[in-house]
Amino acid sequence: MKHLYYILTLSFVFISCNEKSVIINDSAGRLNDILVVIDNDNWDGQIGDSVRAVLARPIDGIVREEPMFSLNQVKPQSFQGMLKKSRNYLFIQKSDSAGVAIRNDKYARPQLGIIVRGSNAAEISRVLGENADEIIRIFNDSEIAEKQRLIRKVKLNTDQITDRFGIIINVPQAYRYASMEDPDFTWLRRDIVEGTMDIMIYEVPLKEITRDSAVVKDIVRVRDSVGGMKIPVDNGIFQTENAFSPFVNETQIDGAFAFETKGTWEAKNKFMAGPFVNYAVYNKQKNNWLIIEGFVSAPNASQRNYLFELEAILKSIEFKKTSS
Repeated sequence: MKHLYYILTLSFVFISCNEKSVIINDSAGRLNDILVVIDNDNWDGQIGDSVRAVLARPIDGIVREEPMFSLNQVKPQSFQGMLKKSRNYLFIQKSDSAGVAIRNDKYARPQLGIIVRGSNAAEISRVLGENADEIIRIFNDSEIAEKQRLIRKVKLNTDQITDRFGIIINVPQAYRYASMEDPDFTWLRRDIVEGTMDIMIYEVPLKEITRDSAVVKDIVRVRDSVGGMKIPVDNGIFQTENAFSPFVNETQIDGAFAFETKGTWEAKNKFMAGPFVNYAVYNKQKNNWLIIEGFVSAPNASQRNYLFELEAILKSIEFKKTSS
């Protein structure tokens, strides 16, 4: 997997930009919104279709399809004034050279701009396709960092979690402790208009999750056994949705190996379901798996931004350094 990551990174061609410097102001824009700078004809044609296929692809784990990013289009000649302060933008340019360039804080701060260049529509579409995963990763990492910055301004006191699990985690004050009586399990909850957002934290022995082809079954078995026992559901059981196989990827949390799992939970025997994101993080100090999971119960609402907030919270964890 690391090899694939390096290939994607090397496929980027960084191109120098000759635009004049501008005064840096605070950027603007909602989380997970991207301004696409492209002329109308290309937006309605092959290039626009390629952009949407990359950045508006459905999010893993959400049954009712929702796009990864919300896209807004503007013509290049209109990319000025307030629009240049957009926190995220994708700029499509016709050029003799093909490649991808990244601009950080060019017109505002914080700001991420990605420029895709090619000589014609077919070449630009090819560049977009070849670099799709890396473009998504860069935009997503930037948005996660921005969300974490906002969370740090209004943090919940999580000293109890640090004492219990040896981790530092940034959680917004909107969350509350739903359960702290169990010494081996912590449950946080945020009440929202449409339902709830929840976080579970616990540990399991290393043998419970194997790093082989059975990893999906192991993760489902662990989360169903713990969640089914710890999360109360009236006349039902909290479990992984049987009809949809979760998506599992390898990643890192605070430099530690982790499995990222995205899927759908359900309450057995009840009409309740929603998306979840789960990280099984290898804790070297304890030689076990730290399990951190967020799940959403908001059946009548768009769930992308809720799931995104949970992902930002879970990715904020740091293992507390122990004195030797």
